[in-house]
Amino acid sequence: MKEESRWEQAQGYEKNWWQNRASSIDFEFYKSFADELINFTKNDFTITSETKILEIGSGAGGIITFLKTSNHRFAIDPLEEFYSSQKQFTEQRDSSVIYKNEKGESLSFSDNYFDLLIMDNVLDHCENPKLVFEEAKRVLKKGGFIYFKQNTYHIWGKLIRSIMEFFVIDKGHPFTFLKSDLQKLVNESNFIVLSKHNNGYFKTWKKEFSSNFAKDKIKALLFVTRDKVTCLLKK
Repeated sequence: MKEESRWEQAQGYEKNWWQNRASSIDFEFYKSFADELINFTKNDFTITSETKILEIGSGAGGIITFLKTSNHRFAIDPLEEFYSSQKQFTEQRDSSVIYKNEKGESLSFSDNYFDLLIMDNVLDHCENPKLVFEEAKRVLKKGGFIYFKQNTYHIWGKLIRSIMEFFVIDKGHPFTFLKSDLQKLVNESNFIVLSKHNNGYFKTWKKEFSSNFAKDKIKALLFVTRDKVTCLLKK
């Protein structure tokens, strides 16, 4: 029997996570994410009926579900065959969104096609983050935008997570990023950073420390605290 790759193992974990919550998942959280996107990008562009949008790693529904002003919406995820088989998910989707079973490392779309790409906490789930960025650049029009969000860690947090990765404790996230790691990916792809926002480590640490879940408290005590970075990038 062929041994699973690290990425395949992570995908299996992801599938189980969604499967165990299928009966209780409410897509309203995607709506709040869509509202955040619109507010974050409002000074740089407005989504119209002609805006071509792709969400990479859309999960069960994606932010794109609630960007209804566009008539050209696509979403890809390597677990799409599973998501589309779950009635609880498909009933909450917008049927005008075209979902495809694809990886971010190998997109089926033509060069310079999209006006806007969405990548919300995707890179740490991928097989090859650098290749995902290269493909994103390829399919994005010149002057197009990437709405990009990613959890990052400080050096101590990355060290502890490297130990966790050695023992495959966190099966769902093959990659851990410092802010400098993300900056390197952006620089290598020659994207322009138009705006950036950090939630801050302390806010997350405080929330995890006061949590009723042992897993959160352990992360807080070990100072394995994440910060969420939100960026708007331009090609």
